[in-house]
Amino acid sequence: MTEPTMLALVAREGNARLERRPVPQPAPNEVVIRATAVSMCSADVAGAAGVSPVDEGTILGHEAVGFVHAIGAGVSTVQVGQRVAVPSNSPCGYCENCQRGLDGHCGGTDWGGYTAGVSRDGYLAPYFRVPNADFNVTPIPSGVSDEQALCATDTLLSGTTGVEAAQIPMGGTVAVFGQGHIGLAAVAAARLLGAALVIGVRARAGALDVSRAMGADLVLNAEEHEVVDEIREATRGVGVDCAVEATGVAEVFPSAVAATRTGGTVSVMSSYSGPADSTLAIPLADWGWGIGDKRIINPMQKSGRSRLARILRLIENGRLDPKPLITARYEFHQVEQAFRAVAERKPGLIKPIITFNPGHDGF
Repeated sequence: MTEPTMLALVAREGNARLERRPVPQPAPNEVVIRATAVSMCSADVAGAAGVSPVDEGTILGHEAVGFVHAIGAGVSTVQVGQRVAVPSNSPCGYCENCQRGLDGHCGGTDWGGYTAGVSRDGYLAPYFRVPNADFNVTPIPSGVSDEQALCATDTLLSGTTGVEAAQIPMGGTVAVFGQGHIGLAAVAAARLLGAALVIGVRARAGALDVSRAMGADLVLNAEEHEVVDEIREATRGVGVDCAVEATGVAEVFPSAVAATRTGGTVSVMSSYSGPADSTLAIPLADWGWGIGDKRIINPMQKSGRSRLARILRLIENGRLDPKPLITARYEFHQVEQAFRAVAERKPGLIKPIITFNPGHDGF
């Protein structure tokens, strides 16, 4: 009997292209999921380009929802046919870091639990494997659409982590530098966690509507505003309780420090690229010359079945709606086109949704 195959988007020669691959089978503690919707972000582009350690021919992708297709030995929390979502980080749940609550740093490796599309085949395919399924695979409530759940798997899990970890006070103030999908999720999280003033900071003018739809009270841009001065003015001269740095641009980091009040928190939700001896600058005066009681945190995404279930519950009960983030839709046979749009930073593109047409799209 001929082995069943599928089309998948793989890293190839510094780019990404569709290639035919075998349909995966589950090993013990794994499930295979039939995808109904997948997405991608700049991390997939970086992986294909070799910025992160992705081997040639690896299937890309770390954001997906679908139905459980097959179950390996030892899996007990989901059943075949169940509609599920998968966190973009898929840690083991057992190692020392996972047991300490640092599941993003699973195994002590550079990318920790972020293995899909990096150190193993990812999710930009009609079928994909998920390891440690009992820790990672989460049923989707009936009142949550595939598109909403898909936004939860990476965007909301990541963007909410930095604000949650900062422990902002009720009625506090937050500035989010960067209004990509992670920064926009941080804006929504700040509002959900009780911030009374949420400021979104963009690099360029325009595109205010999405920031406001996700919960920003004020949106500034570096082209037209002296951002730090205006943040201080909006906070009566003291700065924000929490500045989230979600741009991934090292030159923005000092502004986040400067915008943070005495006793506040700078929460880094970015990964910075550069050689191993690169540094981030801390402006000493804005740091209080080392005694300003400002703390810097840089949490990796908190994931796992339980946390993703909580994010889905927020969506289900109307507390959070990620639909404003969805700015483009493709079918899977157009996935290379979607990848180019992300790689080229197509204006207005925040989150592309890629759906499947069984019998046509790669099956």
